[in-house]
Amino acid sequence: MKRLVAAVLAVSMFSLGCYNTYTVPRSELSNLQEVPESGQATVQDASGKQIVVKEDTRLFVRSQGGKRYPITPFNFKMTESQLVASDRDYILDVNGLTKFAEVDHMSTWKTAVWISVGVALAGTLIGLIAWASSSSGGSSTSGN
Repeated sequence: MKRLVAAVLAVSMFSLGCYNTYTVPRSELSNLQEVPESGQATVQDASGKQIVVKEDTRLFVRSQGGKRYPITPFNFKMTESQLVASDRDYILDVNGLTKFAEVDHMSTWKTAVWISVGVALAGTLIGLIAWASSSSGGSSTSGN
């Protein structure tokens, strides 16, 4: 059981995280179709903030119905009628997508706080279990 809990905590720490999501107009998304020489591109989000996109940045488009489709930066083609992401086997009708894409950046401080709270809760739980087992493990005397 201890190994299972340790494995779940380890996986959680490395796979879960908090992200900041930036909304990018479709016109800016077209700048992310090919890899620049520097290996990263800068796009402007809907509020005017400059967002750096690298090959490992999480990038999504959303359908009119709300489904979120991940696409790989610099590995898709977009025309006036469709978006083709061959590595994901997507051929999406552009008219069926929202006017914005989403760029997710890992938030280091939010993730660190999340992990710290999780570790503190796990430590508290383990401490309570240890305290409860040691305090209830005594012998009981009964009067005859």
